[in-house]
Amino acid sequence: MLDAKIFLKAIDELEEKGISRDVTIQALKESFESIFKKKNYEDTRVECNIDVENATIEIYSIKTIVEDVMDDNLEIALEDAILENPDAKVGEDHKTPHTLDSFTKADALKFKSVLRQKIKEAEKAAIYAAYSDKEGELITGVVEKVEPGRFTLVNIGRTTVSLHDSQKIGDEQFKVGQTIKVYLSQVNSLSSGPKFYVSRADAGFLKRLFEEEIPEIYDGTVVIKEIAREAGERSKVAVYSTDPNVDPIGACIGQGGTKIQKICSQLGKEKIDIVLYHEYPGLYIAEALKPASVVGVKLNEEAHNAVAVVKNDELRVAIGKRGINAILAVKLTNWKVDIKEIDVALNEGIVYDTLDQMTRKEENMILERRRQELLQLTQKENTQPVVEEVEVAPIVEETPVIEEVTPTPIVEEVKAEEPVVEVTPVVEEKVEEPVVEEEVKVEEPVVEYNPVRMQPKVSLADLEKQIEEEKKKKTQQTTKRKSYKKEEEVEEEEVKKVDPTNYMSIYTDEELEEFEYEDEEENEYDDDDIDYSEYDSYYDE
Repeated sequence: MLDAKIFLKAIDELEEKGISRDVTIQALKESFESIFKKKNYEDTRVECNIDVENATIEIYSIKTIVEDVMDDNLEIALEDAILENPDAKVGEDHKTPHTLDSFTKADALKFKSVLRQKIKEAEKAAIYAAYSDKEGELITGVVEKVEPGRFTLVNIGRTTVSLHDSQKIGDEQFKVGQTIKVYLSQVNSLSSGPKFYVSRADAGFLKRLFEEEIPEIYDGTVVIKEIAREAGERSKVAVYSTDPNVDPIGACIGQGGTKIQKICSQLGKEKIDIVLYHEYPGLYIAEALKPASVVGVKLNEEAHNAVAVVKNDELRVAIGKRGINAILAVKLTNWKVDIKEIDVALNEGIVYDTLDQMTRKEENMILERRRQELLQLTQKENTQPVVEEVEVAPIVEETPVIEEVTPTPIVEEVKAEEPVVEVTPVVEEKVEEPVVEEEVKVEEPVVEYNPVRMQPKVSLADLEKQIEEEKKKKTQQTTKRKSYKKEEEVEEEEVKKVDPTNYMSIYTDEELEEFEYEDEEENEYDDDDIDYSEYDSYYDE
């Protein structure tokens, strides 16, 4: 008899190995269903339910309810189904429960084998899922086993990987229990399980070390363009800076070489050259051949090869020990390079570009590239319709407001030596006009009020004349208003006219002549060009 609690306990143990509970339960269900089908018929419909909280396992065989049974393995008669379920109907599924007691010892062994296989498959899938996203990264592991001349087994956590001797840095040796870093270059999913490829000699291993030890590379200020490496011998790293204020080579070396020394300490005897990347191939080749002093380069772009001219007696430096320097320069630049000294190049008639000439060519190349990028950007903007968001001012319905003008009472005090003539002021009463609202925006009419120019000494006749002119102006302003406005009903008080002939002359002939002279000067003065609206504020005070 199978104990359900034993299987449920196994779920927790498998979860500790990294296999999720859902995957384990699904494997158990499939194992029970597989054994039940083998015990009965392959086409038997089976359903297995596992309740983790209650630690129960339920197995059901499913048959279709029919009137006449043709296949008792797949069908059940209606009268038989009603015995177990009174509500059973033809065409419905009928579930028959089965206990674990129905399984024999042989069934248990088969179940164990099937479950082990499914758990193993689930474990492989879980391992692949855990490490597939770490491809191209450094992984720290512990050495478990060393096979001299063959491989080293490294435990990286949930699995063990094999580091072949060809992927070591030179002739480095490891001890069991030693902690090392490996570069996970590739992860493949195979039927037998995930296949891991790790290395310490790969260029990616060196690149990740630079990212760990140099903050400017990690944050993207300095970019590694290319790496050429002979593990255990020498490496060349081409870099450039995205910030003109940051020296890429100085950022990699560090003050007193502290940064580069941390990297070299993890590479054994391997030496590292930091190379400044150039867009112009000639300058790039000259940099890649350092520490040799290159004076010029001749490029053959069609054949993609070049002739690098170095100073006399520096050919050996340019080639390097066992040709390593030249080999790395070719790998780094991806150009086939032939190295010659100055005298040999002159004898062979090789015409090459000097460093200054190549620098100018690179500057022109950069300018042309930027011009092309700007041209493409402009063309792209012209081909794509640009929809500008136009802010539309909300439509505001304005109600025409007519200002009610209450003219200032015209009071003229005529100062005389003996009699005092009082003039009754003409006062216009305020007339309220109805405000007519329209949907059409109407400009607000401006009612101009021109104050009467007062003179210190005027006759009563002139005073009446000014009052009559003022009335006429107001009448004209009223007629200029919109037709939809009602006519103003203005009640005016009549000014008591005073006949100056009824009074005794109070001025001498000389004074009258002087008044006439002043009137003539006043008439000559034209005030039509004066904008009196500027002085409205004065009268409002």
